[in-house]
Amino acid sequence: MTDAYTNPIKARLAEGKPCLGAWLMSGSPVAAEAMASLGFHWLCVDMEHGSTDISQVEAVFAATDRHGAAGMARIGSLDGHLARRLLDLGAQGIIVAGVEDAAQFKDFASYCNFPPQGRRGVGLSRCNRWGDDFDAYRTGFQPVLVPMIETVSGIEAADELAKLPEVDALFLGPYDLSESLGCRGDFAADAFNGAIDTVRKACSSSGKALGIHQVVPDPAELQGRLDDGFTLVAYGTDLLAMRHALAGIKDLA
Repeated sequence: MTDAYTNPIKARLAEGKPCLGAWLMSGSPVAAEAMASLGFHWLCVDMEHGSTDISQVEAVFAATDRHGAAGMARIGSLDGHLARRLLDLGAQGIIVAGVEDAAQFKDFASYCNFPPQGRRGVGLSRCNRWGDDFDAYRTGFQPVLVPMIETVSGIEAADELAKLPEVDALFLGPYDLSESLGCRGDFAADAFNGAIDTVRKACSSSGKALGIHQVVPDPAELQGRLDDGFTLVAYGTDLLAMRHALAGIKDLA
Protein backbone atom coordinates (compact mmCIF):
# COMPACT_ATOMS: atom_id res chain seq x y z
CA MET A 1 0.00 0.00 0.00
CA THR A 2 1.24 3.48 -0.82
CA ASP A 3 0.74 6.70 1.09
CA ALA A 4 -1.56 8.00 -1.64
CA TYR A 5 -3.55 4.73 -1.65
CA THR A 6 -3.40 4.44 -5.40
CA ASN A 7 -3.70 0.86 -6.58
CA PRO A 8 -0.55 -0.08 -8.55
CA ILE A 9 -2.09 -3.18 -10.15
CA LYS A 10 -5.13 -1.26 -11.34
CA ALA A 11 -2.84 1.35 -12.87
CA ARG A 12 -0.62 -1.21 -14.61
CA LEU A 13 -3.61 -3.06 -16.07
CA ALA A 14 -5.14 0.18 -17.35
CA GLU A 15 -1.85 1.00 -19.06
CA GLY A 16 -1.59 -2.44 -20.66
CA LYS A 17 1.55 -3.36 -18.71
CA PRO A 18 2.20 -6.98 -17.67
CA CYS A 19 1.13 -7.85 -14.14
CA LEU A 20 2.80 -11.06 -13.02
CA GLY A 21 1.59 -12.85 -9.92
CA ALA A 22 1.02 -16.26 -8.40
CA TRP A 23 -1.42 -18.11 -6.17
CA LEU A 24 -0.62 -18.53 -2.48
CA MET A 25 -2.20 -21.81 -1.38
CA SER A 26 -0.39 -22.52 1.89
CA GLY A 27 -1.37 -19.48 3.94
CA SER A 28 2.26 -19.12 5.04
CA PRO A 29 3.51 -15.54 5.53
CA VAL A 30 7.07 -16.85 5.18
CA ALA A 31 6.33 -18.37 1.76
CA ALA A 32 4.47 -15.19 0.78
CA GLU A 33 7.39 -12.95 1.72
CA ALA A 34 9.94 -15.21 0.00
CA MET A 35 7.91 -15.07 -3.21
CA ALA A 36 7.22 -11.33 -2.94
CA SER A 37 10.96 -10.68 -2.68
CA LEU A 38 11.43 -12.16 -6.17
CA GLY A 39 9.67 -9.21 -7.81
CA PHE A 40 6.10 -10.38 -8.39
CA HIS A 41 3.67 -7.54 -8.99
CA TRP A 42 0.92 -9.33 -7.06
CA LEU A 43 0.35 -12.46 -5.00
CA CYS A 44 -3.11 -13.87 -4.51
CA VAL A 45 -4.30 -15.80 -1.47
CA ASP A 46 -6.26 -18.71 -2.90
CA MET A 47 -9.38 -19.03 -0.75
CA GLU A 48 -11.08 -21.20 -3.35
CA HIS A 49 -8.66 -24.16 -3.40
CA GLY A 50 -6.02 -23.28 -0.80
CA SER A 51 -5.86 -23.87 2.94
CA THR A 52 -5.83 -20.21 4.01
CA ASP A 53 -8.62 -18.93 6.22
CA ILE A 54 -9.39 -15.29 6.85
CA SER A 55 -7.54 -15.23 10.16
CA GLN A 56 -4.27 -15.83 8.27
CA VAL A 57 -4.80 -13.30 5.50
CA GLU A 58 -3.67 -10.21 7.40
CA ALA A 59 -0.22 -11.67 8.08
CA VAL A 60 0.14 -12.78 4.45
CA PHE A 61 -0.74 -9.31 3.17
CA ALA A 62 1.74 -7.71 5.59
CA ALA A 63 4.44 -10.03 4.21
CA THR A 64 3.69 -9.25 0.56
CA ASP A 65 3.46 -5.51 1.21
CA ARG A 66 6.95 -5.54 2.70
CA HIS A 67 8.42 -6.19 -0.74
CA GLY A 68 5.99 -4.16 -2.84
CA ALA A 69 3.85 -7.03 -4.11
CA ALA A 70 0.14 -6.25 -4.03
CA GLY A 71 -1.84 -8.68 -1.91
CA MET A 72 -4.97 -10.04 -3.57
CA ALA A 73 -7.46 -12.80 -2.81
CA ARG A 74 -9.38 -15.33 -4.89
CA ILE A 75 -12.76 -16.36 -3.55
CA GLY A 76 -15.00 -19.17 -4.72
CA SER A 77 -18.27 -17.28 -5.12
CA LEU A 78 -19.79 -13.82 -5.41
CA ASP A 79 -19.67 -13.28 -1.64
CA GLY A 80 -19.68 -9.51 -1.18
CA HIS A 81 -19.47 -9.70 2.60
CA LEU A 82 -16.31 -11.82 2.47
CA ALA A 83 -14.83 -9.56 -0.21
CA ARG A 84 -15.16 -6.42 1.83
CA ARG A 85 -13.66 -8.13 4.89
CA LEU A 86 -10.66 -9.03 2.74
CA LEU A 87 -10.44 -5.46 1.47
CA ASP A 88 -10.51 -4.21 5.05
CA LEU A 89 -7.53 -6.47 5.74
CA GLY A 90 -5.63 -4.77 2.94
CA ALA A 91 -6.46 -6.67 -0.25
CA GLN A 92 -5.67 -4.68 -3.37
CA GLY A 93 -8.00 -6.79 -5.46
CA ILE A 94 -10.46 -9.66 -5.56
CA ILE A 95 -10.59 -12.45 -8.14
CA VAL A 96 -13.85 -14.41 -8.20
CA ALA A 97 -14.02 -17.97 -9.51
CA GLY A 98 -16.62 -19.25 -11.95
CA VAL A 99 -18.48 -16.03 -12.80
CA GLU A 100 -21.29 -16.49 -15.31
CA ASP A 101 -23.52 -13.42 -15.09
CA ALA A 102 -22.69 -9.73 -15.54
CA ALA A 103 -25.60 -8.43 -13.45
CA GLN A 104 -24.62 -10.64 -10.54
CA PHE A 105 -21.02 -9.51 -10.75
CA LYS A 106 -22.07 -5.86 -10.82
CA ASP A 107 -24.06 -6.41 -7.63
CA PHE A 108 -21.05 -8.11 -6.05
CA ALA A 109 -18.81 -5.20 -7.05
CA SER A 110 -21.06 -2.80 -5.16
CA TYR A 111 -19.85 -4.40 -1.90
CA CYS A 112 -16.27 -3.60 -2.88
CA ASN A 113 -16.66 0.12 -3.62
CA PHE A 114 -17.60 2.93 -1.29
CA PRO A 115 -20.72 5.08 -1.82
CA PRO A 116 -21.85 6.60 -4.07
CA GLN A 117 -20.41 4.01 -6.50
CA GLY A 118 -21.17 1.12 -4.17
CA ARG A 119 -22.19 0.09 -0.67
CA ARG A 120 -18.98 -0.95 1.01
CA GLY A 121 -19.10 -0.24 4.71
CA VAL A 122 -16.46 1.86 6.42
CA GLY A 123 -14.44 0.88 9.46
CA LEU A 124 -11.10 1.31 11.19
CA SER A 125 -8.89 -1.51 9.98
CA ARG A 126 -5.59 -2.37 8.36
CA CYS A 127 -6.58 -0.96 4.97
CA ASN A 128 -6.67 2.61 6.33
CA ARG A 129 -4.06 2.13 9.06
CA TRP A 130 -6.76 1.72 11.68
CA GLY A 131 -8.22 5.13 10.92
CA ASP A 132 -5.02 7.21 10.67
CA ASP A 133 -5.53 7.48 6.90
CA PHE A 134 -9.28 7.08 6.84
CA ASP A 135 -10.06 9.89 4.39
CA ALA A 136 -7.09 9.19 2.10
CA TYR A 137 -8.06 5.55 1.71
CA ARG A 138 -11.77 6.29 1.46
CA THR A 139 -11.29 8.71 -1.43
CA GLY A 140 -8.16 7.34 -3.10
CA PHE A 141 -8.41 3.56 -3.17
CA GLN A 142 -10.15 1.47 -5.81
CA PRO A 143 -9.90 -2.33 -5.84
CA VAL A 144 -8.96 -4.50 -8.79
CA LEU A 145 -11.99 -6.69 -9.54
CA VAL A 146 -11.59 -9.71 -11.81
CA PRO A 147 -14.18 -12.32 -12.77
CA MET A 148 -12.81 -15.72 -13.75
CA ILE A 149 -14.17 -17.29 -16.93
CA GLU A 150 -14.28 -21.05 -16.35
CA THR A 151 -17.46 -22.37 -17.98
CA VAL A 152 -19.44 -22.27 -21.19
CA SER A 153 -21.88 -19.89 -19.51
CA GLY A 154 -18.96 -17.69 -18.51
CA ILE A 155 -17.81 -17.52 -22.13
CA GLU A 156 -21.30 -16.49 -23.17
CA ALA A 157 -21.27 -13.72 -20.56
CA ALA A 158 -17.72 -12.52 -21.35
CA ASP A 159 -18.69 -9.57 -23.52
CA GLU A 160 -21.16 -8.16 -20.98
CA LEU A 161 -18.71 -8.75 -18.12
CA ALA A 162 -15.93 -6.92 -19.95
CA LYS A 163 -18.21 -3.93 -20.51
CA LEU A 164 -18.76 -3.40 -16.78
CA PRO A 165 -16.82 -0.34 -15.55
CA GLU A 166 -16.14 -2.19 -12.29
CA VAL A 167 -14.21 -4.95 -14.11
CA ASP A 168 -10.46 -4.58 -14.67
CA ALA A 169 -9.76 -7.88 -16.44
CA LEU A 170 -11.23 -11.23 -17.41
CA PHE A 171 -9.23 -14.19 -16.15
CA LEU A 172 -9.33 -17.60 -17.83
CA GLY A 173 -9.27 -20.72 -15.69
CA PRO A 174 -8.00 -23.24 -18.28
CA TYR A 175 -8.66 -26.52 -16.49
CA ASP A 176 -12.23 -25.82 -15.41
CA LEU A 177 -12.96 -24.23 -18.77
CA SER A 178 -11.70 -27.23 -20.71
CA GLU A 179 -13.79 -29.48 -18.47
CA SER A 180 -16.89 -27.41 -19.18
CA LEU A 181 -16.17 -27.52 -22.92
CA GLY A 182 -15.85 -31.31 -22.90
CA CYS A 183 -12.12 -31.35 -23.69
CA ARG A 184 -10.63 -31.77 -20.23
CA GLY A 185 -6.95 -30.78 -20.22
CA ASP A 186 -6.76 -30.54 -24.02
CA PHE A 187 -5.60 -26.99 -24.53
CA ALA A 188 -5.06 -27.56 -28.25
CA ALA A 189 -8.74 -28.37 -28.84
CA ASP A 190 -10.61 -26.12 -31.25
CA ALA A 191 -13.37 -25.54 -28.71
CA PHE A 192 -10.90 -24.39 -26.09
CA ASN A 193 -9.01 -22.04 -28.37
CA GLY A 194 -12.26 -20.70 -29.79
CA ALA A 195 -13.38 -19.87 -26.25
CA ILE A 196 -10.12 -18.04 -25.58
CA ASP A 197 -10.59 -16.02 -28.76
CA THR A 198 -14.09 -15.04 -27.61
CA VAL A 199 -12.76 -13.76 -24.29
CA ARG A 200 -9.82 -12.07 -25.98
CA LYS A 201 -12.16 -10.15 -28.31
CA ALA A 202 -14.40 -9.17 -25.39
CA CYS A 203 -11.43 -7.74 -23.51
CA SER A 204 -10.05 -5.98 -26.57
CA SER A 205 -13.33 -4.31 -27.48
CA SER A 206 -13.81 -3.00 -23.92
CA GLY A 207 -10.19 -2.13 -23.22
CA LYS A 208 -9.83 -4.66 -20.42
CA ALA A 209 -6.86 -6.85 -19.56
CA LEU A 210 -6.76 -10.54 -20.41
CA GLY A 211 -5.62 -12.96 -17.72
CA ILE A 212 -4.78 -16.64 -17.40
CA HIS A 213 -3.28 -19.17 -14.99
CA GLN A 214 -0.01 -20.80 -16.04
CA VAL A 215 0.44 -23.91 -13.92
CA VAL A 216 4.06 -24.91 -14.60
CA PRO A 217 6.70 -22.31 -13.59
CA ASP A 218 8.44 -22.29 -16.97
CA PRO A 219 9.92 -18.90 -18.01
CA ALA A 220 9.70 -19.70 -21.73
CA GLU A 221 6.02 -20.58 -21.40
CA LEU A 222 5.44 -17.39 -19.42
CA GLN A 223 7.05 -15.34 -22.18
CA GLY A 224 4.74 -17.09 -24.64
CA ARG A 225 1.73 -16.00 -22.59
CA LEU A 226 2.92 -12.41 -22.66
CA ASP A 227 3.58 -12.62 -26.39
CA ASP A 228 0.00 -13.89 -26.84
CA GLY A 229 -1.38 -10.75 -25.19
CA PHE A 230 -2.06 -12.00 -21.66
CA THR A 231 -1.13 -9.24 -19.23
CA LEU A 232 -2.51 -10.62 -15.96
CA VAL A 233 -0.75 -13.95 -15.43
CA ALA A 234 -0.79 -16.18 -12.36
CA TYR A 235 2.58 -17.90 -12.66
CA GLY A 236 2.14 -21.12 -10.71
CA THR A 237 1.52 -21.48 -6.98
CA ASP A 238 3.73 -21.55 -3.91
CA LEU A 239 3.23 -25.28 -3.33
CA LEU A 240 3.46 -26.36 -6.97
CA ALA A 241 6.63 -24.33 -7.46
CA MET A 242 8.20 -26.08 -4.48
CA ARG A 243 7.17 -29.49 -5.80
CA HIS A 244 8.44 -28.61 -9.27
CA ALA A 245 11.85 -27.59 -7.87
CA LEU A 246 12.16 -30.75 -5.77
CA ALA A 247 10.76 -33.27 -8.24
CA GLY A 248 12.74 -36.39 -9.08
CA ILE A 249 13.68 -37.45 -5.57
CA LYS A 250 11.90 -40.81 -5.92
CA ASP A 251 14.03 -41.62 -8.96
CA LEU A 252 17.23 -41.10 -6.96
CA ALA A 253 16.25 -43.01 -3.82
